[in-house]
Amino acid sequence: MKHMLLFLGLAGTSLHAAAQNAPVATGSAPSGGSTVKQADTAKVKELVLREVYVVPAHIGHAQQLIVVTPKMPAQHLPEVLEANAASLDVRSRGLNDVQTDFSLRGSTFDQVHVVIDGVPYTDPQTGHHTGTLPVPVEAITSVNVLPSGGSYRYGPFALAGVVELATLDVRSARGYASASAGAFGYTRAAGGVPLRRTEKFASRLDLSYTAADGAISNTDFATWQAYLKAVRELRPNERISATVGYSVKMYGAQSFYSAAYPTQFEHLRVLTGSLRYQRNHVTAQVYARQLLDQFELFRQHPNYYVPYVQGRWIHVTDSTVTPSWYTGANLHRNRTLGGDIVATRTIGRQLITGGIDARQDQIWSNALGLPLPDTLFTNWGGFTRFDARRNVGVFGSYRYVRGTRTWIQGDLRLNLNDRFGLDWLPNLGVQRRLTSGVWTSHALASVNRSFRLPTFTDLYYQLGGAQGSADLRPEYAWNSELGVSSSRNRASGSRGLTQVVATAYERRGVNLIDWIYRSSGGTQVLQADNVTSVRIRGLELAAAGQLYGAWSVRAQFAGHRASTLDGVSTYALDYLAQRVQVRWDSKLALRGGSPAPLQLGVSVVGQNREGSYLNAAGELVAYAPFATLDLRASYRLGELLLFADGMNLLDATVIDRGSVPLPGRWVKLGLRLEWGD
Repeated sequence: MKHMLLFLGLAGTSLHAAAQNAPVATGSAPSGGSTVKQADTAKVKELVLREVYVVPAHIGHAQQLIVVTPKMPAQHLPEVLEANAASLDVRSRGLNDVQTDFSLRGSTFDQVHVVIDGVPYTDPQTGHHTGTLPVPVEAITSVNVLPSGGSYRYGPFALAGVVELATLDVRSARGYASASAGAFGYTRAAGGVPLRRTEKFASRLDLSYTAADGAISNTDFATWQAYLKAVRELRPNERISATVGYSVKMYGAQSFYSAAYPTQFEHLRVLTGSLRYQRNHVTAQVYARQLLDQFELFRQHPNYYVPYVQGRWIHVTDSTVTPSWYTGANLHRNRTLGGDIVATRTIGRQLITGGIDARQDQIWSNALGLPLPDTLFTNWGGFTRFDARRNVGVFGSYRYVRGTRTWIQGDLRLNLNDRFGLDWLPNLGVQRRLTSGVWTSHALASVNRSFRLPTFTDLYYQLGGAQGSADLRPEYAWNSELGVSSSRNRASGSRGLTQVVATAYERRGVNLIDWIYRSSGGTQVLQADNVTSVRIRGLELAAAGQLYGAWSVRAQFAGHRASTLDGVSTYALDYLAQRVQVRWDSKLALRGGSPAPLQLGVSVVGQNREGSYLNAAGELVAYAPFATLDLRASYRLGELLLFADGMNLLDATVIDRGSVPLPGRWVKLGLRLEWGD
């Protein structure tokens, strides 16, 4: 059996590898069909969304592909995605990318896989850390959101789907320097430059720093990002490339994980690296990631809790003493080491793909894992627990293009995990191109099976009334979707409606992992458990056009059917039931037709979330609907761009996760200098 799996992996190919030489999110579209070209990164001016149906060359699945191209002076990735991706729910416990959870079509934050430049970034400890990314938003050229499962390619990390980020071409001469300031002590600086460019070698570096005092007590934060890329051409169609990323987050986590103990604090450090070899249609890469995490349930700081007696702490204001069961900060170090070998082969109208990947996840901790025989002392602290797991998968894909109108594609992954055994993960997708006068349409249908392993937090966490379970099993889902996209041909004019998109979807989850509040001895206990089954069905609608600028409207409606729960769901059932997104970006022009220096952008988001949460008093509170209004203005003076951001201008009360209220109105001013191509 082992020899057969190895043969299948080495004999196959991968669309993911083929995309590394091609523009981001391209596909071999039928003649006259819609394709997505790589974003023009020469000048970052406004934000544009395009929704098309293609079979993405790097994921091998006929499903909705949303491409978000940042051209507006956005300062953080979540604000780019929040107003522009119908399928993606960006949930924040703190604005300005302090902590960001990604949810796709009602999924939990642990079910979404994140990839940067082809390198996986999903965290094995908890999905709360997956959003700790090393790339400043200015260095991102596109974000591909694939919302209907991806385990047939990425294994146990993409039950709901994939978020793929592509960054500036390492050979780009573009440089930038940005600075901004705003309410609540907000400051930010970012810069990116090419370091060296020769005929056969290129490298570049992008950096950012952000900090604020916070809108309320214990919401101050400071974050750093650094991303280094380099490539060396060996000979035609042969190259070696490398990336190194570093990110730091330190933030007051007011009520982030428990309303009963609100004065929390977290400090994260993430170091990543990858090395890739590419020759013709074969790619091999290795990657590594290390995350250091220090979580304090009671923030140890001169303004909050200070040492008291016998290993306990006392609050400097109200003299509250920490409970006897609290012995200090949770310390974690998790490491991921992985790699893959992939290749492609085209035979006439057929594209055959496949590959093999392997990944090992490890964690050292004083709270998560199995007991160590002896304490391991490090610069980050003493670790008393450890766990590790290994995962290997082989995957193959077959695509057939019939004429110029029809694509048919099938995929299969065999996944072997050292703890949970062997799984099979199939996918089938069909796309048909239709034309009618001035409109070109694409219809698609797809179905696939996906799964996710429990995180180390799901298995072992025990603190503050929360209890993980070492008996958790993997969760599974069947994802299906049916959609149509229509675009008006350019020759018919540019005013009015230019695009319409509709997608119906369903996810049938079995053994879904959730954290559930249950009563135990008169108190509420939060326990990790496998929910028997949850079915989520939804409809996504989108329209775009031109009216004194570019406008777009998106709406999402979803409902669920769940098996009986013994308790209150925390994550699996608190999805977006309804959401409407409206965006308008000006295209003001001078008399000669060139863009005017002044440009405006307006974004309105209204949402109603299903589910409820427990407040500090232990009362069950339903999520309240809300709407926000954001305004952005920019003024260009040659290579200098001045901009102003007004977030939540109507000062709406926003609770996006649990009992954590987000700041109200937040205004920022900044400037950005740009040069190069």
